[in-house]
Parts: sequence; structure tokens; C-alpha cells
Amino acid sequence: MMMLIPAGLLVMGAALALSADGAKAIERATLGAALGLVASLALAVAAALGEVQADGLVLTLITLTSFVATIALAFSSRYMRADRAPRSFAVTVALLASSVLLAVAAEDAIALALGWLASGQLLASLIGHVDGWAEARAAEARARRTFIIGDAALLVALTILAIHANSIELKAMLSAELSFEPVVLTVVAALFLVAAMARSALPPFDGWLIGSMTAPTPVSALMHAGLVNAGGFLLIRFAPVMEAAPLVQIAAVVAGIIAALWGTGIALVRPDIKRALAGSTVAQMGFMILSCGMGAYAAALWHLVAHGLFKAWLFLRSGSAIGGQTDTAMSKLDGATLGVISAAVVAGGVALVAMGRSEAALLPLLLATATGLATALGTMRSKTGRWVQLLGFVVALVVAHTAGLTLIGAGMAHAEGVSPVAGVIALAAALPFLGVWVWQALRGNALPPSLYVRLLNAGVAA
Repeated sequence: MMMLIPAGLLVMGAALALSADGAKAIERATLGAALGLVASLALAVAAALGEVQADGLVLTLITLTSFVATIALAFSSRYMRADRAPRSFAVTVALLASSVLLAVAAEDAIALALGWLASGQLLASLIGHVDGWAEARAAEARARRTFIIGDAALLVALTILAIHANSIELKAMLSAELSFEPVVLTVVAALFLVAAMARSALPPFDGWLIGSMTAPTPVSALMHAGLVNAGGFLLIRFAPVMEAAPLVQIAAVVAGIIAALWGTGIALVRPDIKRALAGSTVAQMGFMILSCGMGAYAAALWHLVAHGLFKAWLFLRSGSAIGGQTDTAMSKLDGATLGVISAAVVAGGVALVAMGRSEAALLPLLLATATGLATALGTMRSKTGRWVQLLGFVVALVVAHTAGLTLIGAGMAHAEGVSPVAGVIALAAALPFLGVWVWQALRGNALPPSLYVRLLNAGVAA
């Protein structure tokens, strides 16, 4: 129950926002989020001291979500000053963050389902927040339709597990899964995968995320650090079910590869910053689901945290980038982004090899950033001084990445699991990326016109 304190404080912030107007409403919601962050940090310290028993997965995600919610709401106090409905915005954002926290901290199926369903519907409301904007209303409707599919899959899976275990407690449900018939267990695992894919915007569910850029920018920041990552959380939370269904794990790897390639293509062709970032998120969520399919749960969670923080920062600064946007400015923005990601590749590879991690943990991180490494290095060839800076940055990230992944793995009850995608098969998962890379290089980095148009129009409602 103590894990629900941050969610309760955010609900308090929403209640306080209801009694205020204009910027005051956002300030009061920010206060609730800040108190929730303090409570999250206090719980983490108490858990480290052994005063509180808590799963590292839960502590990590409630702290991440509380932090980004606080930053996004504080940013909104000025960003939304001309908005026509700041009170509604503040209340909805606070409730969205609290519903994510409820789903993460849930110990029973009912609380998980309530938090999961509420977060989707609240996010859809924020996607259509701007009154009188037809595109925003269409994007809101599309998000609701997509979430209904994933939500239905989750509810059916939880219902089957609860009936079988004769309990709604998640621990009891997971402990009873081994006595399932293999076919039924595969169906349940497949339903969890569908729910994760819908919430994390993997194809064919990616349209809602690309179209969701009608939401205010602070919502996009919170979305990419909280709600979109929920698919990875779900697969990690129900890892025993996934591991008992090898075919579903293979499907998760395949779905992750497809999403990674498709999302990267969208990010490369979109001329507008927010949709390019959304395409990047589709790719990164693909790598996260790929990691879960390989049983690399600690790597998936560390990826989730790093991507959430980084992408939230990129969204909050996207307006500044637009202010001086030219082709050169965009190249510098992409180069800076890819430079950070590039260093993470080297850091991740060195750290994981040094720690003796399996190739399941190493491969997703390397694949997620290999293209970024090549692009960033290409932009730095004529500037030899930056090579020294990059090297120093990589060394610093090696230390930070090693410490972060070690901490994440130590706090998780199930850091690595069993998967049929291991050994040579896991390494073979790199072949599609290598093949696309070589194909693109042979074409001089030019995409076929039909593919270019499809990527450019991804997420556009018919």
C-alpha cells in the first residue's frame, strides 16, 4: 500500500487544481506531483535501507513517472499560459500520472486494470485537448480505438489468470500459471503481448502515437516517459507467463525488429520535430519489446528509464529548436541527439561485456544505437577536436551506464530470464538491421519513392 502514496499525492494535486483558475491550477497540480516525487524518493531510500520491501521495477517506474510529471507540469505553468482550459489540463495531467503510478504499484488485477484503462482514456483526452481542432479530435478518437483493443486483450488475459488462480492477487496469479495447459498459456501470453504492443505503439498500432502530436508538448514529454513505456512494464511484470510461451517470446522479438526498422524510417523522413521524435519512440519501444522477448529484463528497464528521460528532454526543448529551424539547425539537432545515442552504444557494449551479461542483454542496446553511431561519426569527420570530446563522453557514459545497469539489475527480482531467442539465434536478430543498412548504403541513402511516401504519411488518419 505504501507504493500507492505517490499516486495519492498526485490525486491530491488534481483536487487542489480543481479549486483554482488559470496558472494557479497548474501550480497546485505541480505541487502534488512534487510531493509525489519526494515520496517516491523516500520509498527508494527506505527500500535501500531495508525498511520497506519493494520490487526495483516498481520503485524505478514510480520515481521516473513522478519526476517527469513534476517537470512537465512545472514547464506547463508558462507553456500553457494562453490555454483556454488550464484547469482541465492540470487536473487531467495529474490524474494521468497518478493512474500510471496506480498501474505500476498495483498488487492485484483490479488495481492494475483500473490504472491501465484510466491512463489510456486520460491520455486520449489530452491528445484532443485543443478545442475546435479537427485533427486533434481525430487523433483522440484514433487513440481511444487503439487503446480499446489493447485494453480488451489485457482484461481477458487477467480474467483467465484470476479464474485459474481463484485469486485477483498478482503474486497468486503468477504462481499458478505453470499449471495451465500450454495452449491456454500461449493464448494468455499472446494477449499480454497485444496489450503491450498497443500501448507502446508497435506496428500495426503505431498510428495513435504518430498522430498524438496534437497533444500539448508537456503531455508528449510525460507520455514518452510514462504511458508509452507501459508495454515494457507489462511484459516484465508478467515475465513468468511470457517465458512459459516460447512462441510468444519469438513473436515479441519479431514485432520489436519490425517496429525498430519502421520507426527509424519515420524518424528519418519526417520534417517536423515532434513527429520525427515520435517515430524514434516507435523504434525505441521496438527495441524494448525485443529485449523483453529475449529475456533481458534489466536491459529493457534500463533502456526504458534512459529513453524516457532523454525523450522527455527532447520534447520539452523542441519548441526552442523550431524557433531557429533551418536545414542546418535540424542537422545539428539530429547530430547532437545521435551523438548521445552513439556514445551509449559503445558504453553499453563495453559495460555489458565487462559485466559478463548475456548476448540477450547486449544485442538490443547495440542494435538500438548502431545507426546513430555511424551518422554521428559521419558528421564529425571534419572536426577532429570533437573526436576527443566524444571519446571522453564515451568513457564517462561507460561508468554511468555500468553503474545504472548494475543498480537496475540488483534491484529487480527477475533481471534476466529464459528465452528461445538466445545464442546464435539472438545474434542472428542483427541480420535484418545489417541488411537494411547495407541496402541503404548501396542506394546512396535514398529510399524508394513508394516507401518514402508511406513513411512520411505514417500516422495520418485515412
